Amino acid sequence: MTDRNRDPQEMLRRLEQMQADAEQMMAKYNRLADEMGASEIEVVSDDGLLRVKLDAEGKVAHIGIDEYAMRMRQTLAPAIMMLIEQAKAEYGVKMTEMAQSLLGDRMDVMGMVRSTLPEDMRARFDRERGL
Repeated sequence: MTDRNRDPQEMLRRLEQMQADAEQMMAKYNRLADEMGASEIEVVSDDGLLRVKLDAEGKVAHIGIDEYAMRMRQTLAPAIMMLIEQAKAEYGVKMTEMAQSLLGDRMDVMGMVRSTLPEDMRARFDRERGL
């Protein structure tokens, strides 16, 4: 049966249902984003001398460098890069958790993302989820 042979009232009902489903999904996304603190991610180096903050889109919004860290010229840039990678990974995990919550059992988003993480991040990912 083609769409041309369907009842217009039935088509309208289906379109209205699709719109209601989409609005419900957006409301759930917004609620999850608020609950999970997805508005920003901040990571701090183990020694507390460096900070990286990502905005809600996963872009670097701020890099904080303690005055003492400026003395470590040879290791400063690699340490900042490593912290940015860590922040982006944490952002990815948060977005994955949100996607999994939105999709429920329909798809194993967590499993797919876990398999793409570097080994050190995978171990951390597992620990944070009690795996």
